[in-house]
Amino acid sequence: MVKEHKNNLFNSCNLSIILENIYNSIMPQVEAIPEKEFLATSDTDLVAKLVQLNTVEQITFDEENIRMHTISTCKMTPSGKPYFPVEGENPPDLQEGIVVQVEVPYSGDKRLLVSRPSMNYKHGGPSFTIKGDRIVKDYVGPLYSDPASFKAHFKSNFTKIKKYLSWQAQDIAMFEKRLRNKIVESIAERRDRPDIVELCFTSREGATDFFPDNILNDYTNSDSTPTTLKNPVISEDAFSRIIRVLRHTGKTFERTPAIYSVHNDLDLRNILVSNLNTHFVGKNNKDIFYRSGKTGFNVPIYSKATFKGKCLSWQCEEGFTYTLSRMLDNNHWHSCKMVLIVFNRTEADFKELLKIITQNFSSHPYQVQLKQLSTANECHALMHTANDHNRRHEVYMMVFNLYFGKDFDSPYLNDAERKFFVQN
Repeated sequence: MVKEHKNNLFNSCNLSIILENIYNSIMPQVEAIPEKEFLATSDTDLVAKLVQLNTVEQITFDEENIRMHTISTCKMTPSGKPYFPVEGENPPDLQEGIVVQVEVPYSGDKRLLVSRPSMNYKHGGPSFTIKGDRIVKDYVGPLYSDPASFKAHFKSNFTKIKKYLSWQAQDIAMFEKRLRNKIVESIAERRDRPDIVELCFTSREGATDFFPDNILNDYTNSDSTPTTLKNPVISEDAFSRIIRVLRHTGKTFERTPAIYSVHNDLDLRNILVSNLNTHFVGKNNKDIFYRSGKTGFNVPIYSKATFKGKCLSWQCEEGFTYTLSRMLDNNHWHSCKMVLIVFNRTEADFKELLKIITQNFSSHPYQVQLKQLSTANECHALMHTANDHNRRHEVYMMVFNLYFGKDFDSPYLNDAERKFFVQN
């Protein structure tokens, strides 16, 4: 059994993990820069700022202020460590000894003191305790030990520490080259991305008023994409009004489950799309929302979706996760808004089902940020796609209860009743 060296320096985690986490955070940092600041700042200044923010400050020791305390007597355990009484425990066989504490001030990133470089000794560095801005070690020996031996032991330890710092410096130097390249690439990627323009919808005349706006651009559902097209994104206000219409329609389904539960997902999707096009209108009185696939619907701009919806009857957790993943992986514009509408047809305990669905939604592998909502049957999150963690989309999930218990009288004929009337 290998002895565990819990207090050894440079032995708790791999330095490569810390550096890789910094590397992977660069693109989100670039995306987080406000648009006005990003456009007004030169690439050179942005690179310099991000390099400074993400540079790992290496450990340096203040060797001129290394302090070796006065030697004092102590009780020493058989393992050669100073004894500190523990209430309720009998002391082991103790012997007289002497102890001296050494403190070494340092500056730099504290994480490096416990991080293992790519080159390292098997059990890590010497055993020291990290206390604030210094590392501390007690050197213990028998009562009549030569004090000079403590100094020699410390010098040996300190030489080993410096060796570790040199290995870390090699890893960090290689990382800094990758870091600068990643920053330059991330800035260039954002610069080259098509400009974003918000799409706002106009309410149809005579429909329920959901804060009407004017359409900003005349986009058409063409198969050919102009090379100068800006990236269309549904505005937050328009997305909010779409959610309101879908919520109102879904609540209508729930109020009369006996009527709507007999319809399959395709029929319910068609009703939702019809209601959306009843409320919102495009240029020349054209519909905005279109049916897509068996149970999907979208707002297509040059054959790519800027909004996507999907209807799904709950069957199992695996099917839910698969459907959500497929929604995120299909063809769509950057920052596409998405709505997943889930219908419960089979589970009598709707509250328990909501817990299961919400847990699966919040723990989805593409999850980036879960946003808080006040309603139990709705969730809102920011998610990325499978192949591009920097391509993120707003996903809104709504769950409606269409469960229709057998203790209710159905307004429709069953099979036996149909046969009776046909035969008679």
